[in-house]
Amino acid sequence: MSSLKKNFLFNATYQVLGLIVPLVLTPYVSRVLGPEGVGTYSYTYSIVYYFMLVALLGMQYYGNRTVAKARENREELSKKFWEIYSLQFIVTFITSLVYVGFILFNKEYQTIYIIEMLYVISVAFDINWLYSGLEKFKFTVTRSAIIRVLSAIAIFVFVKGREDVWIYVLILSGSTLLNQVVLWPTLFKYVDFKKVRIKSIFKHLKPTIVLFIPVLAFSVYNVMDKIMLGMMTSTTQVGYYENAEKIINIPFYIVSALGTVTLPRISNLSNDREKNKEKIKEIIEKSIIYILFLLIPMMFGIFAVADYFVPLYLGNEFNEAIIPLKLLAVILIFKSISQIIRQQYLVPMEKDNVYIKATVMGAILNLIINWILIPKYKVIGACIATVITEIITSIYQINIIEKDMRLFKEIIKDILIILIKSTIMFICIISLGTFIEDEAIRNILQVVIACIIYGLLNLRFIKKQILPLIIRKKGA
Repeated sequence: MSSLKKNFLFNATYQVLGLIVPLVLTPYVSRVLGPEGVGTYSYTYSIVYYFMLVALLGMQYYGNRTVAKARENREELSKKFWEIYSLQFIVTFITSLVYVGFILFNKEYQTIYIIEMLYVISVAFDINWLYSGLEKFKFTVTRSAIIRVLSAIAIFVFVKGREDVWIYVLILSGSTLLNQVVLWPTLFKYVDFKKVRIKSIFKHLKPTIVLFIPVLAFSVYNVMDKIMLGMMTSTTQVGYYENAEKIINIPFYIVSALGTVTLPRISNLSNDREKNKEKIKEIIEKSIIYILFLLIPMMFGIFAVADYFVPLYLGNEFNEAIIPLKLLAVILIFKSISQIIRQQYLVPMEKDNVYIKATVMGAILNLIINWILIPKYKVIGACIATVITEIITSIYQINIIEKDMRLFKEIIKDILIILIKSTIMFICIISLGTFIEDEAIRNILQVVIACIIYGLLNLRFIKKQILPLIIRKKGA
């Protein structure tokens, strides 16, 4: 497990940076661009995201899984890489042409869409799936961290007013493209150039489409809600949703770090599923416990401080984001469980049909609820739709993995203990808040004391389970 721990720490370090940068940037951008500016970027990016999604198909998961299985044989790895990448380049080229047509016929936000062409082009250079499959995380983490910090600095320097939305978009889309381009200089350290036939390229089309279907469906209730909000209400409502979701998504950087390093490991172990079944089960069990240990108290913490935190952090213009933030906090538990099951079980174990059913079901459900609730309840309706969708799809996936591994039956006691201790923490910090009038001091003290109380309640767990992840034993 030592290399898995090492890779997790590399990614966790990067995700911590990914947590810090939005924490610092969000209040600045919210005040400079306002709800409408934030909403304009969120709305247009949500549309461009679908072009990027089509361009990439299911390459990230499929490429990662394929590389992980072929990485012991450089000849085979090189052949598979160029076949998959050639398909990716062809699809991206076709998608880019379609996107140009979309820009020509869409006059509203046309300048923003032209700049966001960089996002679509970046897909042509995206070979993160190769490095993830090889478990070469040190390089990708370092590269991404440097570019993320530089882009944050550029936003502070160049984005000064509400008319600078285009500059904000240019920095974000340009840094995304740069992030992909810098992967290429080290490519031939791991693969050799291989000429591939058209037939061998397109044999990968069907399995990538199979994985693309759930990715597309998954995006419906993660991205389409913003498009529907923008079309059925206003970009200001999108701005409220965007910032509430942005705060909620910060903890998911941790889940993402864990999933990134465990997917290739489990894909490799799945070459002999029966022999490694208990090892796979152990990895998934620990992942769920570690993530819920962190996210359940975060959910309770958001409930406790949202009323005072939002105006303090985002500015008074975003007061309408308070209720959306509280509603979306509920998905912390369910979305994290779904993501772990998806990344560590369904995809690496090639249970693509289950993955498709879960996400398509969620997408249809989300579209229907959004269509009913958004016209009347606006951003609140979109949040309710997201929460209901995440709960139902999570329960479905839990049921699937439970039939195979009887996983949750063994860890339900641990989850209940985490819930009880988080509730105790919640009651303590709510009580504390009634005695302090200053909002800034109240929020700071509530966060600090929440961490202290929760840490004291979990000293034994931290000592036995968390510290060994951070402190590598001699010889490990």
